[in-house]
Amino acid sequence: MRHSPIIALVLASGMLVAAEAPQPTIKVPTGELVEDMACLSDPTQTYALYLPHGYSTERTWPALLIFDPRGRSVHAAERFQAAAERWGWIILSSNDTRSDGPWEPNLKAIQALWPEVHLRYKTDEHRIYAAGLSGGGHVAYLLGQTTGEIAGVIVSGSRLLTENLAGTSFAVFAAAGDRDFNYQEMRKVDAFVAGLGNPHRFEEFSGLHVWMPPELAAEAVAWMELQAMRRALRPPDATAVHELFTHDLAAARALEAAGDVLGAHRRFEMMTRAYDGLTDVAEPAESAARLAAGREFKRALKEERKWLAFEITTRERFAEAYAWMQHEDDTPTAAELRIALGLRSLEKHAEAPGIEGTTARRLLSTLYSETSYYVGPPLLQAGRWQAAVAVLTVATEIHDGWGSVWPSWYNLACAYARSGDRRHALSALERAVAEGYSNAEHLRNDPDLASLHGLEAFEAIATSLEGSSAAAP
Repeated sequence: MRHSPIIALVLASGMLVAAEAPQPTIKVPTGELVEDMACLSDPTQTYALYLPHGYSTERTWPALLIFDPRGRSVHAAERFQAAAERWGWIILSSNDTRSDGPWEPNLKAIQALWPEVHLRYKTDEHRIYAAGLSGGGHVAYLLGQTTGEIAGVIVSGSRLLTENLAGTSFAVFAAAGDRDFNYQEMRKVDAFVAGLGNPHRFEEFSGLHVWMPPELAAEAVAWMELQAMRRALRPPDATAVHELFTHDLAAARALEAAGDVLGAHRRFEMMTRAYDGLTDVAEPAESAARLAAGREFKRALKEERKWLAFEITTRERFAEAYAWMQHEDDTPTAAELRIALGLRSLEKHAEAPGIEGTTARRLLSTLYSETSYYVGPPLLQAGRWQAAVAVLTVATEIHDGWGSVWPSWYNLACAYARSGDRRHALSALERAVAEGYSNAEHLRNDPDLASLHGLEAFEAIATSLEGSSAAAP
C-alpha cells in the first residue's frame, strides 16, 4: 500500500506528541468559521474550525476533516458549514494539504490534525469523517485505510487508485462535475467501493474539477447520517428519515418527469439501499425495477455506453498526441496537433444536446487542463520551445469555462520569447495581462522573458502592472 506504512508511523508519533503536550482550555465561538487555528502538536500547521451552535463538552460530536488540494481551508469548509450546523458536526479543514507535488506536506498536515480531532474536541470517535477534492481525496482514503477509524469519506473529482481503497469498510459519497476530467474516475471509485460491499453513492453536478456545491455537500452529510443510523453509530431519528426520504423521492420523481430515466433509476436505487432498515423502501425499489424494464431506460443506457466508449477512445487519442510531442526530431505544429487531437470534431460534438454534448465538453475541459498544466509547461522547462508553443497555442484555443486562463497565455509568451519570436511573445503576454496576470515583479525577473527586456512594448506592460499594483488598496 503506497504511503500507508509512513502514515501509520506519522499518526502514531503525532498522537504521542499530542498526548504528552499540555491541553490548554480554549474558547472558540460556536456557529462561525474560525480561521487559522494552530495545531497543538505543531503550531506551523493550521486549519479552519467550525463548532456548531450548542457545542459543549457534555456530549460527543461527529467530526469532518477536510483536505483541499491547495490548502484552501475556508473555501472548502464553506461547502459543508450549513450541513455541519444542521446535523451538529465539527469541521477541521486543513490549510496545509497539497496535490501535484511531494507527499510530505500531507503527512505533516495529517500528523498535526489527527491528534486535534481526538484530544482537543469532544469528538465521537466512531463518527469521524474525511472529505477531499482531487488529491485531497487520496489523503482522505489513506487516512481511513491506515487508521481504520474513518466512518465515511466525501470526495469530489478524485481518481481511482485501488491500493488506496483496498480492504476498507467506510462509506463513500463520490461526486464530480459533468465537465471534470476525473468524472469517469469518480464513477470507477463508486463501482470499486460497491464491489467491496461498502455503502456508496455517486452524484453528478454541473461544473468542472471543483468541490461539489453546498447543496450537494448537504446531501452528502445527510446521507452519512443515514449510514450512521443503519450501522447503529447513532440513534435512529424517524423525523429526519422521513424528511430525507421525502426529499429524495421528490428528486427522483422530478428526474423521471424531466425524461432522465437513468438519473431517476439511479436515485431510486440509491434510496432502496440507503433507507433499507430505516423505513419502507417498497416504492423506490418498485420504481427502479419499473424503469429498468422500460424501453427508454435500455435506449438511454446504450447511449451512455456509446459515449463512454467515445470518451475512452478520445482520451487514448490525446495520449498518442502527447507522446508525439516528446519526439524531438518530429515536432508537430499547432495545426498538426489540432488534427491529431481531433479538436474541431470535438467542438462540433460539444454543440450537441444531451450526453453527446456533455461528453464532448468534458473532453474539451480535459484537453485544456492537460495541455495547459501537464504537457505544455514541462516542454517549456525542458527547452522544447517549438513543442511548447504548439501545445500552449492549442490550450489557449480550447478554454471552456475555467476560472482563470492567464497561465496558458503567460506560458505561451514564455515559449515564444525563448524561441526568439518576440512579436508573438508580446501579443501573448498582453493577452495574459488582459486575462488577469498582474505580477510585475515576477514579470521583470522571469528569465524566460529575458529576450523582451528593453523593448518598448514590454516596458509598457510592466509599467502598467506596477501602476495597477501601486493603485491597489
